[in-house]
Amino acid sequence: MSATLNSLSIARSSRKSGGTNETSAEEQREYAALRHGARRRDWLAGRRAARKAVSKHCAVPVEQVRVVGRRGAAPLAVLRNRGPNPLPLSISISHHDGRGLAAVVDSPTRVGVDLARLGEIDREHYRYFLTSAELSVVDRIDATVLWALKEAAWKALALSAERTFTSIELVFDETDEVRGVRLDGRVISATARTWRFSRDLIGVAVHVGAEVS
Repeated sequence: MSATLNSLSIARSSRKSGGTNETSAEEQREYAALRHGARRRDWLAGRRAARKAVSKHCAVPVEQVRVVGRRGAAPLAVLRNRGPNPLPLSISISHHDGRGLAAVVDSPTRVGVDLARLGEIDREHYRYFLTSAELSVVDRIDATVLWALKEAAWKALALSAERTFTSIELVFDETDEVRGVRLDGRVISATARTWRFSRDLIGVAVHVGAEVS
């Protein structure tokens, strides 16, 4: 199964949106466990975006969606009053400065998202996360965008913390569009989307296919 952005549902949220009224009791406990106001704000924005993305993808009212967090793994989604079984979805959430971004695809394909602020990466840091092939496009694609794309691909592939960032490599076509991710000598089909949240805040989504070539 290949990865296409046509099958991807994306939603955004901001710190200006509502409070915790729409969250479940379990989500409210998770929220209350966060000690800092900024982390609570970001968590709410991310969860709100996730519920909106699931609602859009599954054509159900957003009030029916509950997002269940998992330590060290992507969250799950269930529908209220429809039993505990999670929906067969891949969900990814990112948040930054009170803004949330989430994407949803049908399993077994997977998705990862990331938010990043342009200009945060210095040239001397390139060697820590870019491969030699990726360095060849850094003059055409902003380094922060490359970082965010790799972070999103990392999430989509559910890689362990033991792997270095250079152990995966973005594969671009002749127009500098992402067409795959190279991992352990294999190329996994992938597509990506990048857009601006604000003047300097960018969001990316990487959709990874199930087939490996």
